[in-house]
Amino acid sequence: RPFLYEFDASFRLSGLGEHHDEIRVRTGLEPTHSHRKGELRSPRSKMKPWQEDLWVLQSPLGDQASLDEHLDWLWSKIAPNKDYFAELVARSGHADIVLGCLTESPYPFLTTRSQSLQLLKELNVGVSFNVTFV
Repeated sequence: RPFLYEFDASFRLSGLGEHHDEIRVRTGLEPTHSHRKGELRSPRSKMKPWQEDLWVLQSPLGDQASLDEHLDWLWSKIAPNKDYFAELVARSGHADIVLGCLTESPYPFLTTRSQSLQLLKELNVGVSFNVTFV
């Protein structure tokens, strides 16, 4: 039987807490997750507060979708406002696309079409990989 592969993808911006509300107003996008520097991690957390702001848009397509499908979904949401997001990336402390993979394979391959990487090219962001082996 083939190895298990489950994928996800998200776009992250850090260090832009003052722009969180503006992003929603200008783009209509709600972050999947966000927090601001200094906020507690949870109401009863004994951990240090967040050290930086974070705004995350994660693909909702689920773990059965391919990396291409996740990246295409992200691009479909960001492309209408790509110039604005490019400005935010330039001002951010850090920006990247996180590609997630849950797999049973001891040597996983993460493969995607070149068209799906349009998001990376247009916004000039890097890629982070989150690979979990089960």
